[in-house]
Amino acid sequence: MKKMTLVKCLLVGSVCFLGAPYSAFAKAMSGNEIVVTAEDRYIGKTQKSELAMILINSDGKERTRKMTMTRKNFGADLKDQKAIYFFNYPEDIKDTSYLSFDWIEEGKDDDSWLYLPALKKVKRLASADKSDPFLGSDFTYTDIKTSRKDYWDYTIVKDSEMVDGHDCWVLEGVPKNGDYDRVIKETGYDKSRIWVSKDNFIKMKGTFWVVKGKKIKHFEAKDIENIDGIWTVKTNKMTTTKGGATEHSTIIKIDKVRYEEEVDDAYFTPLKMSRGISK
Repeated sequence: MKKMTLVKCLLVGSVCFLGAPYSAFAKAMSGNEIVVTAEDRYIGKTQKSELAMILINSDGKERTRKMTMTRKNFGADLKDQKAIYFFNYPEDIKDTSYLSFDWIEEGKDDDSWLYLPALKKVKRLASADKSDPFLGSDFTYTDIKTSRKDYWDYTIVKDSEMVDGHDCWVLEGVPKNGDYDRVIKETGYDKSRIWVSKDNFIKMKGTFWVVKGKKIKHFEAKDIENIDGIWTVKTNKMTTTKGGATEHSTIIKIDKVRYEEEVDDAYFTPLKMSRGISK
């Protein structure tokens, strides 16, 4: 089953306005339809962002990493997506890069690569690697991609709950078609719960049950701003807990973002990863 996967809902976190909030159409939507609407929306053909990744341990000690992300959508319906990340700070991670291709075609596997400058080698990630932490963060490689609708079968468990002033649906997801093995392999989770805002279809919160280590992760979207007509989540936080105690958390903040600028197709290649952002 094809998966387009969270740069649109996590790192991008943006939506187009869909008319009057909580319309008659929205009231009639199923859980899966709500998620499809949230994830299949126009986010601009291109995006260029400067990001800060803040890693926080259980003692509250912080480490900051800086990176850039460039994304471009392809195809007649702009549903295929390519994104590339370059880390530029601090020195121990500088020039590390990550490239992902999300394909809309059913049955076509997504592609992703990681470049580690110390090894001077581009590594193609297997499906089993996608549930690993994204370069030491609380987000996995799957988390930072575009959507989850093809992993989970969603039902509405609560029709209304307020989150930061937004009236939200509360949706619970279980592995689609009962395919626990594939979903656990590629996400690391066996159950999910998300809060989707009725006024702009942003995923405001999420809870994810981690199979390995029996941990629970909590996602929060903050600093939501309409930029060039696109709702953008500027602060994304993922916190890993066990037994109710926080083990670690990661904040990814968008410092600068620009939409609809021209990006050459050749920017999204494994060769570009090894050459670096400036070449």
